[in-house]
Amino acid sequence: MNLPVIDIPVKLPFDVPLLVHPVFVHFVIAIPVIVLLIELVNLKTKKPAVSVTSLSLLILAVFVFAGAFFTGKADGSEAFSFLSPEVQDELRSHKLLGTYLVFGAVLVLLLKLGAMIIRKKWMKNVFMGFLVLFIAILFKQGKDGGELVFEYGVNVKPVTELKDRINEMKIDLDNLNEQLQKAKTECEEKSAAASEPAQSEETTPAVAPEAATETTVSNESSEENATAAPAEVETPASQEAVQPEGNSTTQVPIPTH
Repeated sequence: MNLPVIDIPVKLPFDVPLLVHPVFVHFVIAIPVIVLLIELVNLKTKKPAVSVTSLSLLILAVFVFAGAFFTGKADGSEAFSFLSPEVQDELRSHKLLGTYLVFGAVLVLLLKLGAMIIRKKWMKNVFMGFLVLFIAILFKQGKDGGELVFEYGVNVKPVTELKDRINEMKIDLDNLNEQLQKAKTECEEKSAAASEPAQSEETTPAVAPEAATETTVSNESSEENATAAPAEVETPASQEAVQPEGNSTTQVPIPTH
């Protein structure tokens, strides 16, 4: 569809709920058809009350079309990323034509007011002709919207799958949190058990140096005693060995001539 791209530059002050677009769509199609039937009846009756009823329905139709636009925009945005490129193009065209239909509903209302004010046959014919054309385009829009929903699953299957995926991810996240808490508890218990032997090892060497010093001193004293004792034993032996040389009484014979 080669229509100029237009949009409704209105941002609602609240979040539009999802899956409400089908509710508006039924009224969007029904109200213009009812107005057309009323106008056809009013061609013979020509009663002002019937014409006022038609005008009231058209005023209501403008608000219903606006609601259909914003709810459809919310639903389409929710499902857009899950669609194939071809379906995304179809959804863009559907949104663009829906935007034109919102302005078309306002134009139908203005033509109805003009027909009530001018009260000329040609003005009435212009209004009726545009109303029939408007309904024909509206039927095409409804057909395209039905194909997007029932054939491509726009805003039905993707949204359901998305909700199911979110629920599954929440369950997985809860399980991962439980496992993480268990792992933390086990790590804390292991670290506490490992710190107790380390503390006992730190206290044991504090007494060991003193005992080692006493042992070393005792070993040194025993070694000194061991070296001193042989010296005392060797001294008498040396004296005994020297005394025979110094105290020898052997007489040397003197030679005589």
